[in-house]
Amino acid sequence: MRRRSKRLLTKSDKDLIEPSRSRSADSSPEKGELKSNPGSGPESASLGAPVSEQAPAPPASVEAAARDDTANDQLEALRAALRKAEGELQRTRQEADSKRHLVDIMHEVMGNLSTEEIFHMVARRLARALQLSHSSVILAKPGDARGLVATAFEQPNLANLEIDLDRYPEVSAALDQKRAVLIQDLQTSPWYARLREQWSRDGTRMNVRSVIAIPFAFEKIRTGVFLLRRTIDQDPLAASDVEFADTVIKSAVNAIEQAHTIEQTKADNARLEALAHTDALTHLLNRRALTIRLVAELERVRRYNSPLTMLMIDLDLFKRVNDTYGHLVGDEVLRGIGMILQRSVRSVDMVARYGGEEFVIVLPETGETGAIAFAERIRQRVEQHNFEAARSANVRVTVSIGVSCFPSAQVDSAEDLFAQADAALYRAKERGRNQVCA
Repeated sequence: MRRRSKRLLTKSDKDLIEPSRSRSADSSPEKGELKSNPGSGPESASLGAPVSEQAPAPPASVEAAARDDTANDQLEALRAALRKAEGELQRTRQEADSKRHLVDIMHEVMGNLSTEEIFHMVARRLARALQLSHSSVILAKPGDARGLVATAFEQPNLANLEIDLDRYPEVSAALDQKRAVLIQDLQTSPWYARLREQWSRDGTRMNVRSVIAIPFAFEKIRTGVFLLRRTIDQDPLAASDVEFADTVIKSAVNAIEQAHTIEQTKADNARLEALAHTDALTHLLNRRALTIRLVAELERVRRYNSPLTMLMIDLDLFKRVNDTYGHLVGDEVLRGIGMILQRSVRSVDMVARYGGEEFVIVLPETGETGAIAFAERIRQRVEQHNFEAARSANVRVTVSIGVSCFPSAQVDSAEDLFAQADAALYRAKERGRNQVCA
């Protein structure tokens, strides 16, 4: 029996029994009583060294819940960061789009466009960039009761339409205050209170929701307003739209001023060039311009083996006109001669005042026979013309004409052509004046 009980002892029972063997036999418990688990009952307190107490382990469900809360917090933080990144990306895209629109507009503005074309182009591009229903340019000055619509995006063919500015209080305000005006809602704006009452009486339904009026000025005298609008089915215009449109309009105005400066410079250069090549009294070619054009024309006729003729014309006894009637009358006679010659030639011919009372006509594609006949008609017209010298008198003059031709044995250059025509003119003078000599 004792041997069988020993086999049934557990390892923990052996650990607890070993220290008790050194005690007295009277206090030693029966081995058969050690079948129960030490520490599970009140007997455990008498079984040697004390056992340390440990806190009970938390249930598995509590640990899982804690892990879920941590994961949810991390997920929410990731979502917030993602939303922030998406917002930044959206703003970056909007800024990029705005800059792209601005660059495109500036490239188009800086092209070779007139003022009206720039107005229409800016109105059109602003309408597309800001998704406007209406975009127009109104020319007016501060205090004006009426304005002039220069262009309108929604009506491309509309131009020079007069409008009553009382119906557009934002336009008058922008002109008077010289700053941009933003009305986000016409239905609540105090500026439109009177007009809303009028619309209510008239049964008018206004489909415009918000409006921007941006003033501009160039050349210090021309002023106006860009009027930008959205309808009630669109989002209202915002301050960012005002900033974008104002940047575009200022750049466009600068481009217009620059274009006007360039146009003015070109016009001034053209006038200076005309003065450099034109006789101030008769408005015919001067000697320098005639020589330049004659050299080029000789190259052409030489290349194509074509004829060319020169007529050198001199007024007979012109000094008597100046001495008798004065130099002012003499100038009038010279102007009259120039008009007769200009009206007698073809568009391909050249007429010039060579100097003093001498004139030159160059006839391309004309031989000697045709040139002599043409010179005779000129001589007769001048002889028959009455030049007004004063209210009570008329002046009659005659001309002598020398003719030279190219190609000929003695003419190979422009200088030769002038020399031969001058020699022929001298012979006409020697023969009694008022005649043609070749």
